[in-house]
This record gives sequence, C-alpha cells and structure tokens, in this order.
Amino acid sequence: MSVFTKDAGRILDPFETKAMTGAYQERKLAVGLAKDEYVRSEYFGINQVQYLLDQPGCIGLRIHHAKRWEDADGKPTEPGKGQLIPRVLLTGVDEKGQDMPIYADKAGMKDMAGDGGGNGTAVGDGLPCPRHCA
Repeated sequence: MSVFTKDAGRILDPFETKAMTGAYQERKLAVGLAKDEYVRSEYFGINQVQYLLDQPGCIGLRIHHAKRWEDADGKPTEPGKGQLIPRVLLTGVDEKGQDMPIYADKAGMKDMAGDGGGNGTAVGDGLPCPRHCA
C-alpha cells in the first residue's frame, strides 16, 4: 500500500502549531537574527494552489524547501548577487509520489510542461513574511 494518498498528513491543533512556529522563531532569534531578518512564512493564493490540485491524477501537494539569490526587493538575481533567501516551491503529486508537471497551458509550450522524470514545474514566488504579513 502506498503512503501517497489523499489522506497523508493530519490536522494539527493550535497548541502544536504555535509550539512548532515558536521553536523556529526562537532558534532564529537565538542565533542573533531580528524578527524582520528571516522568512517566517510564504503566502500562496488559492487559485495557484487549486491549479495544481486540479491536474488530472493529482492527489496532493509537495512543498519543497529551496533557496534563491534575491535583491533587497525580493527579485531574483544571479548566483552570488544579493542574498540567498529561503523559499518554498509547491508541486502537485501523483499516486506514485512523483512531482507532476503543471498543465501545458500554464507552463507554456506543450513540451516544456515538465521533464518527464517526476520533476515537474512548481508554483513559487509566494509573498514572504515579514515583507507581506497581516
């Protein structure tokens, strides 16, 4: 039986989520970073998430931890220019546990939708907090 099902994961209670995010923030503060000097979260709109979920065969999402060189405004730069910033990427996942390519009409040319090796195109460029926090 595959672990890749529509029911993977669980709903966490508020006390557990607060403890988890609190531990992350405490660690960042302990190493000398101010609250506005590290990424705490990233916001993605429901339309982007739904687009991934609506792919035929999609049974869930994978969230990839990543880093990207960015300027002070959060725009991508060349490697070595600006700061290396933690980001997340979202991909749809099929029942075999493979990342799915995004629909051809979203990714561009039909042949560019994915590489066929389970490394699909991802949704990224969410709005990072602290720059975009409520």
